[in-house]
Amino acid sequence: MLGLMSSGPLGGRLHMSLTRAMFAHTRRLQTATEPALNWEEFFTLRKQRRLWERLAALPCAMLGLGAGAAVFASLPVNPQQTFMGFDPLIVFGGATMFCGVLGFVGGPSVGRIWYRMGNRRLAQSLDLKEAEFFRHVKSNRSDPVFSSASNPLPDFYGEKINSLSAYRKWLRKQREHERKGTFNLGNKKK
Repeated sequence: MLGLMSSGPLGGRLHMSLTRAMFAHTRRLQTATEPALNWEEFFTLRKQRRLWERLAALPCAMLGLGAGAAVFASLPVNPQQTFMGFDPLIVFGGATMFCGVLGFVGGPSVGRIWYRMGNRRLAQSLDLKEAEFFRHVKSNRSDPVFSSASNPLPDFYGEKINSLSAYRKWLRKQREHERKGTFNLGNKKK
């Protein structure tokens, strides 16, 4: 039957639309059966995910350092020849350290992947709640135009928010920043 539907230009479009419709129906069923997170659960899961990201940075740094050391230790070194004006051992040592730093920087991404694999059941609902959270942050943050040396912008992306009380405190700081930036003239954000 799929062979008949996909023959010709009209059949191909019909097959594509049916495939999209089935995928959308499956997606709706998945989102309908997933538990909805409340804000306290969301902040708890967010703390756990950040912990996983931070803890994964160290092993990834060690792995990068070890891989860099293995690669650069196996390269031949001629002490009479310089590399861009530097001793080759200094260049190789710096490149090895750079591999370790690169592993440390990439570690949080690995930690996020591990966390998602461990919490597959809640991963999609956590993503949906996080998108909703960032919409709240975007709509409630103060305008950066009001920033100055004496009035710095507080936590633009809401990264330090880890509970409902911290969110309320963040909102107060945003309003205070806006009030100081407008010199109490009553200019409100639109």
